[in-house]
Amino acid sequence: MSQTRTVGTAILQLLADHGIEVVFGLPGVHNLAFWSAETPVRIVGVRHEQACVYAADGYARATGRLGVALTTTGPGAVNALAAFGEAAVSGAPVLLISSDVSTALRSPDGPRGILHEMADQAAPFASLGCRAITVTTAEEALTEVAMAVARSETSPGAPEYIGIPSDILNAPWSEATPSVPTLTIAVAPPSLTALAGLITDSTRVIIWAGGGVTQCGVAGDAAVRALAERLGAPVVTTYAGRGVMAGHPLTIETSTHEPEVDALIGSADLLLVIGSGFDAMHTKNWRMSLPSRRAAISLGDEITRTIDWDVLIGADLIASIEALLPLLPAQSRDAWAPTGLRDRVRARLAADSRTAPAVAFVDAIESWPADGVVVTDMCIPGYWVSSHARHPRPRHLLNPVGWGTLGYALPAAIGPAAAGLPTLAVCGDGGPMFALGELATLMQEELPVTLLVVDDGGYGMLRFDQQVFGHPERGVDLVTPDWSLLAQSFGMAYAEAADADALIRELAAAARRSGPTLILQRMSLYPPASTSPRWFESAP
Repeated sequence: MSQTRTVGTAILQLLADHGIEVVFGLPGVHNLAFWSAETPVRIVGVRHEQACVYAADGYARATGRLGVALTTTGPGAVNALAAFGEAAVSGAPVLLISSDVSTALRSPDGPRGILHEMADQAAPFASLGCRAITVTTAEEALTEVAMAVARSETSPGAPEYIGIPSDILNAPWSEATPSVPTLTIAVAPPSLTALAGLITDSTRVIIWAGGGVTQCGVAGDAAVRALAERLGAPVVTTYAGRGVMAGHPLTIETSTHEPEVDALIGSADLLLVIGSGFDAMHTKNWRMSLPSRRAAISLGDEITRTIDWDVLIGADLIASIEALLPLLPAQSRDAWAPTGLRDRVRARLAADSRTAPAVAFVDAIESWPADGVVVTDMCIPGYWVSSHARHPRPRHLLNPVGWGTLGYALPAAIGPAAAGLPTLAVCGDGGPMFALGELATLMQEELPVTLLVVDDGGYGMLRFDQQVFGHPERGVDLVTPDWSLLAQSFGMAYAEAADADALIRELAAAARRSGPTLILQRMSLYPPASTSPRWFESAP
């Protein structure tokens, strides 16, 4: 192993100095400087570049730290684009560092046939509205990485791309590693007085908490809790906000798409959105029942293009809530929402023969350890777990509803597992096929991942869509592997669960293992109300 300190070595040392213990990547001829460096950073080697960004995304969402992915030039970088897009839309703090072709070989007139060359490798990543640059000097490379680390600690989160030409990445570096600055994001002065007046004039406030609250950690949860208790306001959460105020009597721990919850939101006289972009998937394309008055505390300009707002505050949510509380009447209000709403929704679903098996499935998933992580895919069982399962703490649920990338769960689970968190990936039988090579990663790295495959013979959600639309069922019935033999071929622990009780037992056994497990359950589940074909069904 080379002992020469290169720019690549210095980058890894910078990350290590800032508390980033693990990064994810795949080596290539242009980025070997990362692999020849002896640093305290652990590089988890994956089998596809898309997986390394998904893993970095999962690591970032589960831990609150910057997730870092390393890819090689050209096809290596572009292979990661779909996963980068998921991080972009979901606001995950991810840094993708890719090598680029040597500056010494480039022509100023355009591509000249260099291996892996692109005219502008950063452009596809910039098209997602994210910071994406190609550096031209070693000093710029180190500075940009340091600034990316600093920006990852501000809100809202966003991925970044840094391209480093191979001759710069491999260049010797003898200078000190740049320090990471502390950044303060300037925002417009908030209209807290107007918001306080709106809240004071409202008797039934409902709070909608999103992933921005989760990104603020314990302080975000405490701030929303203080406001909700002062107002007696029920709290609903997006998938990214699951676990906020977990178990609190004011928290409605079920889907906003269920008719009882939709009606509750519509019966409020003020909707207060905190730390959420108020996206289409959670709001039935903004056609759900809404109060006539709406306000939001949320950074980012996407929310300005959703619905009309009476007050919209673009500022740090913790500072805003702390400044808002003294402006409100000091006496706490009594809770106005009916108690036990989530239990009534669950009882109704359990009494319906179509959805009863899904309720039993969700009950089983809720047995996963509270200190672990649940990662769901874009599949019917994943939709049930994301929308209806109780999650005991923030960062317990990771879900790709941002961009809706099928195949997310298996590679994303690598991230939290690499941080030592027991991780459950809930998949259909189609999603894992996007990344079966990552089973080798799980075994090689001895990661505590339990891959739960619910096999219904294909793309069950799309099959349901075709049935609803009256279309012939085409392209949705899939050949799937012999899951037992597949696990055996990797030397992976394997089990089958015939029912929910068996699933609870197998999940408990898997959680005790230090390495990976594959669990198979063969069943077809009816989709939940959170899926778009069921958004506007009549209330039962």
